Amino acid sequence: MIDRILNIMLIVLFVITAVLLGLFLFGGEAPGADPQYWTPAYTSSLLNWSYILCVIACVAALIFPIIRLLTRPKEAMKSFIGVAVIAVFILIAYSMSDGTPLNLIGYTGPDNVPSTLLWTDTTIYTMYFLFAAAILAIVGGELYRKFR
Repeated sequence: MIDRILNIMLIVLFVITAVLLGLFLFGGEAPGADPQYWTPAYTSSLLNWSYILCVIACVAALIFPIIRLLTRPKEAMKSFIGVAVIAVFILIAYSMSDGTPLNLIGYTGPDNVPSTLLWTDTTIYTMYFLFAAAILAIVGGELYRKFR
């Protein structure tokens, strides 16, 4: 029963994503946009949906290890090791981040401040680390399976 509910939820999330991506790509241009640059009308909707999916993923990554701890305490350590590795990646990324305000000619917006720059640098470096880890896991898994 739970598998069926999860499959339905996955299909619903996929359909919403496909619809928003279609609107983004084919929904026309935003009114009042600079004619020099193509500005899709549904950019904010697609970004908001991306944020929602990211929050769902983060909550699931934190909640499921706790549930596993309550149901199978001995096996729960594997889940917590994964969360701990991600926390280490984030700490390393934060230590590599730079909050020095950028010299952007003509920009007077509120986002060129150390806190925002540290946050974005940390996010970018974390994504690089996780992408590299995913590639290594794929290659390592294939090599392990081939030579086992």
